[in-house]
Amino acid sequence: MNLINPLRIKNVDLIHLPENRLRFKFRATTNRDCDAVIKYWTENSKDTLYTDVSKGTSHHTLWIVNTTAPTNYNFQIIAFNNKQKALSKERSFKTMPIYHATPYFNLEYIDNAFKKEINNKFFLTQILTEPGSAVIIDDFGNIVWYEAFKKGVKVSHWTTEKTVLCILGAEKIPSSGGDEIIEIDLSGKVKNHLQVGKGDMDKMVHHEVRKDEQGNIYAITFDEKIFDLSSIGGSKQDTVHGDGIVVFNKDGHKIWEWSMLDHLDPLSDPEIMKRKKDWVHANSVFKQKDGNFLLSFRDLNQIWNIDYKTGRVIWKFGDKGNFEFAPSDHFSSQHSAHITQNNELMILDNGTKNGITRALAFQLDTTNQKAYTKLKISLPREYYTTVKGNVSLFNIDKVLFCVTDPRALFVTDMKGRILWKIQVDGDPYRVEEIHNFLYPKPDFDASRN
Repeated sequence: MNLINPLRIKNVDLIHLPENRLRFKFRATTNRDCDAVIKYWTENSKDTLYTDVSKGTSHHTLWIVNTTAPTNYNFQIIAFNNKQKALSKERSFKTMPIYHATPYFNLEYIDNAFKKEINNKFFLTQILTEPGSAVIIDDFGNIVWYEAFKKGVKVSHWTTEKTVLCILGAEKIPSSGGDEIIEIDLSGKVKNHLQVGKGDMDKMVHHEVRKDEQGNIYAITFDEKIFDLSSIGGSKQDTVHGDGIVVFNKDGHKIWEWSMLDHLDPLSDPEIMKRKKDWVHANSVFKQKDGNFLLSFRDLNQIWNIDYKTGRVIWKFGDKGNFEFAPSDHFSSQHSAHITQNNELMILDNGTKNGITRALAFQLDTTNQKAYTKLKISLPREYYTTVKGNVSLFNIDKVLFCVTDPRALFVTDMKGRILWKIQVDGDPYRVEEIHNFLYPKPDFDASRN
């Protein structure tokens, strides 16, 4: 230990960022290379939060990215190495009210017995209208992080790298579509930015953008193809608009593409002349552990399993599909098809045929082509949502919903009893529970062993 010249923090600067009222940038210098972190807390609170750690330098940039507005905070910078720890003076800062691109989220109800379970849970959603935003809220419905954009945020997704992936697009682009894919970290730094007309992005995307385990970005695309529809009143060179899947690698290069227009004959649809501008309407895509894609088609009431290596459609699940399942569990206009941690196929059944929105999960027997219903939650008619929305498991034994028409986010138990409800003053498309949003407290003692 250097007792003559101990580790110390030389200066601390708070850099104001007027474009974002919940994000704060700090610069700190130390008299030698070390690690540094900020701990911060609201006034009169014992709950302490931490930033990410700046490592192995004497010039530290640290970001506070989890705050609520308007709130008074205290903070202290801690510098440390394997022998010493130095503390700055305690100082304060204040968050200001948010005015733009973020709606209000109102906690309407929480079951007392559920408060502990949902404490310190965080949720990502988005605002589709212009200007748009990606928004993270806490269990009280407080906005704790946001990123505003001039365009609407058509859909957003939380990645394992603690980044937010978005489709951006003007309101005039239909079907939750956009002409940009952007990935930002919590400090607002752009990690990836794909734009139509630049590089390999030659088509607009819509409804879904995600990352796979290799870090590739995949999305649903708009596609079109020329068909001879003269036999049904069209032209010999008629354009049919459908959907596809595209995959971009980390460098933004297109590495895979697939189109449903190569797998369906428009002449098989007696209504094709009415539907040719938006045929079958894909609305979710999910890459499975085996690398194959699940693609949901709203207008077909079907989910397809697509072979990544060959592009072959392995099976179709739903109306006129390959699986036998209970007639009462047939779905219509579904969204959010994905595989749960229980290895079940889960969907939000919008239920346009009967006016009841449901969460459904199935176990698929692909050998015998039978599907067994493992979960069915029918929502009251007041929560019926004709379009958009999603559903996912929450803590294995509960379910998280986004219903767009009623503009609500909520968690239910497996019987459909609402345990937590947020009313949204906006138009959310989806909600995701996000993990690892909070930075852990560093183990200062271990660093000095």
